[in-house]
Amino acid sequence: MKKRILWILLIVTCIAAVGSGILYARLFTPAFSKNQPVKLRIRSGWNLDKLATELERAAGIEDKEAFVYWANKLGYKKVWPCTIDIEAGEGLYHFIQKLKTNRHQTANVVIRGSMDKQSLALAVSEKLEINPDSLILFLGEPAGLKPFGVTDTTWACLFIPNTYNLFVNTGLKGFMSRIAQEYRNFWNSTRLDKARKQGLTPIQAAILASIVTKESNKTDEYQNIAGVYINRLRKGMLLQADPTVVFARGRSGRVLGPDLRIQSPYNTYLYKGLPPGPLCIPNKESLEAVLNYTHHNYLYFCAKADFSNYHQFAETLEEHNRNARAYHRALDALP
Repeated sequence: MKKRILWILLIVTCIAAVGSGILYARLFTPAFSKNQPVKLRIRSGWNLDKLATELERAAGIEDKEAFVYWANKLGYKKVWPCTIDIEAGEGLYHFIQKLKTNRHQTANVVIRGSMDKQSLALAVSEKLEINPDSLILFLGEPAGLKPFGVTDTTWACLFIPNTYNLFVNTGLKGFMSRIAQEYRNFWNSTRLDKARKQGLTPIQAAILASIVTKESNKTDEYQNIAGVYINRLRKGMLLQADPTVVFARGRSGRVLGPDLRIQSPYNTYLYKGLPPGPLCIPNKESLEAVLNYTHHNYLYFCAKADFSNYHQFAETLEEHNRNARAYHRALDALP
């Protein structure tokens, strides 16, 4: 009898060992055929079967059914959006644990000055679960934007360039709520007071800052440029800002004589005051430059003839014309 029990125990032990071996093979041996790391973007709305199919396509998972089975067994039943790295030779157990860890993954969304609607939507959709077309559509709907204090013309004023850390599964509503909060944080009492003293609302300050953003890539001359435009506004002069003409024209490139006659409210060679909306998302430096502009008597500026990307400032039209002629002579002398 004892001998029989021993044989039964031996058989059970062997079966358990075989089972353990199979378990190890399923969970800890390489589960993917790709011999190099793969980065996979997992989207909201996927189930385990969809994820398994994408794992087969992107990383060559060897056994989709085993993945679905063990994901359920190990507590990963709902698929969460994230971006995950699949290492060469990785096993199912380690991979599923990473999926569980990444359930609340965050991403850094970088919003830069000079972005337009399309580049903004692309930057956001690359990091969050927001369709770029949905964001573009939303920014063109006055009714949806009204609670944020902007319109489909002034939407870019709402965005303060920065790096925003957000949950990957953040939707459009959550994203816009965060942007609105950052806007309120930026426009604190100190900045609001500075804008008021200049006779500007935050929207007007942002519109002017967008022109400054487009005028130069040299942030150390932003305050001088802002000062020129503020001087012109106060004197009731035309702003005559080339970036507004480029915006009205709808394409980049050198501004030519016929461009100055384009019929558009954005053409500040024809219409006094600020254009109806910003030309882009203004960068932070240009916003600060408008609020803290350099007090001077300059009314004009043009590019320097040394092609340094800096500008020559002038108080009188005569002086400005001399500077402009020098720049154009330098242009004409180019090979």
